[in-house]
Amino acid sequence: MNKYQIIHDDLVKDILAGKYHEKMLPSDYALMNRYHVARETARKAIAMLVDEGYAMRIKGKGTFVIQHNRYSFPISHVESYRELANRLHLKEHTQLVAIQDAEVPATFDSKTETVVLATEITRVRYLDDEPIIIDRDYVLKAVIPEILALPKSLSLFELFEQQLGLTISHATKTITIEALSIQDKQLMKLPEAGVVVVVRSETFLSDGRTLSYTESRHRADKFKSVEFARRH
Repeated sequence: MNKYQIIHDDLVKDILAGKYHEKMLPSDYALMNRYHVARETARKAIAMLVDEGYAMRIKGKGTFVIQHNRYSFPISHVESYRELANRLHLKEHTQLVAIQDAEVPATFDSKTETVVLATEITRVRYLDDEPIIIDRDYVLKAVIPEILALPKSLSLFELFEQQLGLTISHATKTITIEALSIQDKQLMKLPEAGVVVVVRSETFLSDGRTLSYTESRHRADKFKSVEFARRH
């Protein structure tokens, strides 16, 4: 891991733990001395925090933490939920709701008029003991004929890559705002009215085949996605 990423991840952990609640972050020189890095490396770590909405720079004063109660999900990355939580040192756990045979829903626009058979895996994601995401993964039977169980300690990406030897290449994602479903209310303990942020993705293998479709339903009050965009 790059040194600037280590500094970034350590600072995110401290921010989420409340160490810098509405306070100034360490200066570039303090980070240089603490991590024995060049100033450019320290500045890059701080710039990442600013880009992600964790902090803001005030000219002549320093970089201050922005108070927030939302978790930032990197939509442009192909990263499992557990990988994200581990990288940011978040307290997480997952509740497996069901594993069953199913057809890929038409909402994914799979570009085929024939029925696509899959194993549907429904899980509820918790952060800090709050249910904030419902994940429904549709793993295509044409690639993996059967999944009977998924241990709590094993993520789908670990199953795909480490146990089955598959190589994941990329994913396409769409984001919509939709009304709460009955299951949203039940599994995430939400009120009668409201909306969720829905991220639907199609994950591809290195040989071009579709591996799975995923529908992630996020609590709107906990969702944030910050991406870096450059004009030139």
